[in-house]
Amino acid sequence: MEYLINASFEKFDFSKLKKSENQPTRPHSKVVYETVYDTLQNDDILEITDFYYRLNPKKGWFNIYKEFYPNGNIRLKRIFNKTSNGDYGKMYEFDKQGKLIKITDFEEGWLTSFEEVTRIATKYAKKYNYKVETAFDGEINDDQLWKNEYVKIWRKEHEGKKYWLIGFNKAHFENSDDRKTERLVILIDDSTRQIVDKNHYFDWYNRYFKEPFTKK
Repeated sequence: MEYLINASFEKFDFSKLKKSENQPTRPHSKVVYETVYDTLQNDDILEITDFYYRLNPKKGWFNIYKEFYPNGNIRLKRIFNKTSNGDYGKMYEFDKQGKLIKITDFEEGWLTSFEEVTRIATKYAKKYNYKVETAFDGEINDDQLWKNEYVKIWRKEHEGKKYWLIGFNKAHFENSDDRKTERLVILIDDSTRQIVDKNHYFDWYNRYFKEPFTKK
């Protein structure tokens, strides 16, 4: 994840991206509530407002988020997991002059890397016949509607231990009156990189993934 952002200074000129309040400069741009959505040549999507931009790459598991001061100098850089909430990678904060003032390492204390977890996800996607992209640099589907086939990766602490979770979703349309989704949830111990729980089940389409911590 280090290659996505770094501690270098940046300055952003928003005037190059907008002709006016309501008109973007490039033909592949659109304005929604004063936010510019620009589709780049590689199909990445750039979301721009008057104080931040968010790059939503077509490939990979993370979006890149940057905030800027009114003078255009960088204020903050960080990344966000496309498939779930949580803190990942490093966050860089700068003062108004562009001097780096703080680095927060969200990976501190975690032993298993996100990339290692994607390799486990790839293994189980094949085993259970989930036809979704799981590679670290793959095109990840972040549209988590019940009818879509998708994979989600997240992590959390429970009773003093750290865990990674992988969730797979697949819709089944055989009976339109009883729509169900096929689910697979894998629990990984962060310290040992071992799978400590696996739950393959069917559930109603609008429910969250079942986490092992909540089992009765």
